[in-house]
Amino acid sequence: MNNVKQKLYTIHDAVMRPTPFALWARPRASEINARRTRLLGDDNEVIWDIKKDGYGVSDHIEMAGFLASAIISYGNDKEGRLRLMRHLTVPTLRFKPNLTGSSFSHNFNGDCAVIKANGKKIKEYPEQISIKGNLKITSNADFGTKIVRELLPAVNQCALIEAVTVSNTSGIACNYEVSSKGYSKKTNNFWCVGGSITAECSVVFYDTLKSSEPCRREYRLKPKESFTFYCVYFAYQNRMSEFSIKDEIEARRSFVDEMFGSLRLKTPFPELDAQFSHCILRGSESIFKTKNGLMHAPGGGNYYAALWTNDQCEYANPFFPFSGYAAGIEQSINCYSLYEAYMDKSDKPMKDKRALVTSIIAEGTDYWNGAGDRGDGEMYAYGISRFLLEMSDTKLIERFWDSLVWCLDFALSRKNQNGVISSDSDELENRFESGNANLFTSCITYDALGNAAVLAEIIGDDAHKQLWIKERCALKTAIEKYFGSKVEGFDTYRYYDGNKDLRSWICMPLTVEIFDRVDETIKALFSPNLYNNGMMKSTSANNTTWDRSLLFALRGVFLAGKANIGMKETLNYCKNRLLGSHCPYPFEAYPEGNRAHLAAESLLFARIITEGLFGLKAVGLNQLRIQPQLCDTCPEISLQNIRLFSKCFDISADEKGITVFYNGNTYHTNSHCAVFDFNNCLFEDF
Repeated sequence: MNNVKQKLYTIHDAVMRPTPFALWARPRASEINARRTRLLGDDNEVIWDIKKDGYGVSDHIEMAGFLASAIISYGNDKEGRLRLMRHLTVPTLRFKPNLTGSSFSHNFNGDCAVIKANGKKIKEYPEQISIKGNLKITSNADFGTKIVRELLPAVNQCALIEAVTVSNTSGIACNYEVSSKGYSKKTNNFWCVGGSITAECSVVFYDTLKSSEPCRREYRLKPKESFTFYCVYFAYQNRMSEFSIKDEIEARRSFVDEMFGSLRLKTPFPELDAQFSHCILRGSESIFKTKNGLMHAPGGGNYYAALWTNDQCEYANPFFPFSGYAAGIEQSINCYSLYEAYMDKSDKPMKDKRALVTSIIAEGTDYWNGAGDRGDGEMYAYGISRFLLEMSDTKLIERFWDSLVWCLDFALSRKNQNGVISSDSDELENRFESGNANLFTSCITYDALGNAAVLAEIIGDDAHKQLWIKERCALKTAIEKYFGSKVEGFDTYRYYDGNKDLRSWICMPLTVEIFDRVDETIKALFSPNLYNNGMMKSTSANNTTWDRSLLFALRGVFLAGKANIGMKETLNYCKNRLLGSHCPYPFEAYPEGNRAHLAAESLLFARIITEGLFGLKAVGLNQLRIQPQLCDTCPEISLQNIRLFSKCFDISADEKGITVFYNGNTYHTNSHCAVFDFNNCLFEDF
């Protein structure tokens, strides 16, 4: 980035981009583990009995449709009155300069509408806040009034919808008035790509959204009667589009139902089953329509209409074949396709070629590569090799074959004299030291080589199959020799040459099924050096926590066959996320990012269940390894509506073995580790 562009970006960031979280919704370090009176209600709804937790408490949540995302800060003030701030982001509307964080965003503070009862403005005191995709706030108000606010993103519009229902809970009739002065703010044309952008809030009494303007309406309610109106927060360029609010509400509710019904987990633990469903929703909703097709994006107030080799290629995309979510699969293919333009296909020797870029930004029109080579080609290879096996579509394999070969050729060209893979940094982008060769990059390369060898066998490329099997074997030996080490008293792994402190990414060998140091590694991961109160530090030398490494670690513990530990710590995680101080999704980091609900982290949790608890892994064309991890507290599990290989089937496991329900038939094996071949509909030993 040149100096002029950097100065513009700095000015733009300070002046134009509002903070996505209200100041009162930023907890101090002493508050991040505060107890909250939350419980799991009917139909997987998370309910916060906020009135029991006193005054001055708060939280925030992100939710998204195809064209906009919203972060809602919510809670009560020191007198118990409702606090709300609505942060709207529209990724297809862009600020200048058009960089990673240049999606248009706007904060809507306070109330768009004034509600009066018997001529006096009423105050709202929230009593119950519930979440199941949408955010619903139920408040008692003055004059025997109950107000329910349901906030939800429009699915196909650049809007956040707030449905407000006012009910008379007193014993006498009451006169109500709803009024709005209208709200509209236009951004100066100088700061916008393609012309000025307008942010508005409209109060709507019927169904069709129209431009914001002053309005007023009166109601007389008898006891137990109610009325509903809508506050719609939206943004547009050139001209706004009218749309049916009820149609958008129905579309969002249908989406929520689809996500909660897509993959259905059943264990003895309702909170685990619910966390899984909530995570599928959050991980699936953050997909945006852009000028270059559908793009999954992290969110968090900063990262939209953009792709990363870790968040998307590596974390999120390998999950979507499990749920079969059509938009998720479409954007995965689009994601891998867009990265192909940044693969150096020049005639230079591979060792001299440019690394794959880290991020494709601004609706696919530019890129960011500020941390050098993070192992991005290796992340791409890891993700696409798993995705292609899970899809089991030979045409799709052939479509991406050259790109997979390029990434693995690049990775192998970066082997150092010790046989491990070099990179400039890792996926934490120099926040913490990673040396010239780190454990993360070598582990994902090891996994990609194994999956790619299976793909090579499927399409009949024996030369690459044999090469990758040989390189994978050599890399495993090199990982043990180079990274295996005693660190802080544990016989585990150093993260890089010279590393003296424990790092959370020592979990990586477990996630790719290298179990040479499993016991000591698990002890180190969940020792007080790294782990406390359901949070895992990135390094024992620093209190910064990132959920992603903890989510990898939990998956690795199950894969290592340590089901009792895995279930104990996964349930502890659910207690701290689904029903804890900041709910209901996994979050990115603290203190960085104010624990933003980044979308890919939710799919990392989902992969704890699919790949960890159930041990599901595509190991051939339409061939699925199943290795359930049962334990004393969880002797029976089932997963319904799995969509791998573009099929639909259920799996259950108990002490008697594994059962697959497919195409109206039941198939059973007494084994707890087997491959089910969908080509011939039979179990094979593994």
